[in-house]
Amino acid sequence: MHKGLGAFAMRVALSLIAGVACTGRAQSLTGTAAAMRWVDQGKQNFQAYPLTAAAAVLESCVQDPQSGFDCAYHAARAYLYLSYVLDLAGHRDQARAFLGPGIRWAKEAVVKQPGSARAHGLLANLYGREILLGHAFTALRYGPMAADETDKAVALAPKDPEVLDTEAFRCLYAPALFGGNALKAQAYLEQSLQIKDSDFTRYFLALALQKRGLKDQARAQLLKAKVMNPNNALVNVELVKMR
Repeated sequence: MHKGLGAFAMRVALSLIAGVACTGRAQSLTGTAAAMRWVDQGKQNFQAYPLTAAAAVLESCVQDPQSGFDCAYHAARAYLYLSYVLDLAGHRDQARAFLGPGIRWAKEAVVKQPGSARAHGLLANLYGREILLGHAFTALRYGPMAADETDKAVALAPKDPEVLDTEAFRCLYAPALFGGNALKAQAYLEQSLQIKDSDFTRYFLALALQKRGLKDQARAQLLKAKVMNPNNALVNVELVKMR
């Protein structure tokens, strides 16, 4: 599935980037709530369809001036996870193209609810993905912004597991100049897991361990993540790489 998204899914993905796909400006509360669930479903398996469907609904919702925090926040999440889906499928440029609208709506979420640590963390994670998928100079642009949003999230909720994950992502992907440090990433992820176990967090812990050359420990974390969620494509792809 992830070697190619399929013609239909790719057409939908590209149309979303162009701003073509929509379901009409007026969305029922039921439809928006369903779209938010689809985002969670998409994070579970990193399949294209629930995320593209969610993005289409939420993209229409956030363009309504009366829309609230949830539409912007979950639209940004959908685009973040779609960047993973496209990257897994080998479409790096398209994966990065999803980050633009994701950043736009994460910023909107921060404006609507500046006290939300998770909104600041989400924006930091989107900046981090820009660094990961970009070129050599991307870190110079996005590194300071990612660090700033991470610091804001930490100031608001230092013990929130998602905020701890965000701290870890910065340490994992940032150049050393902007705080990159695999050992620190490992520490944040282990602290996060003590609060809330998550296959997503264990996946990133495995990456941190791999960066430190601890391949057996990394594989053990991936296997634990697979037991928790056999459908997590990030975990399954990484396990194949480690054979």
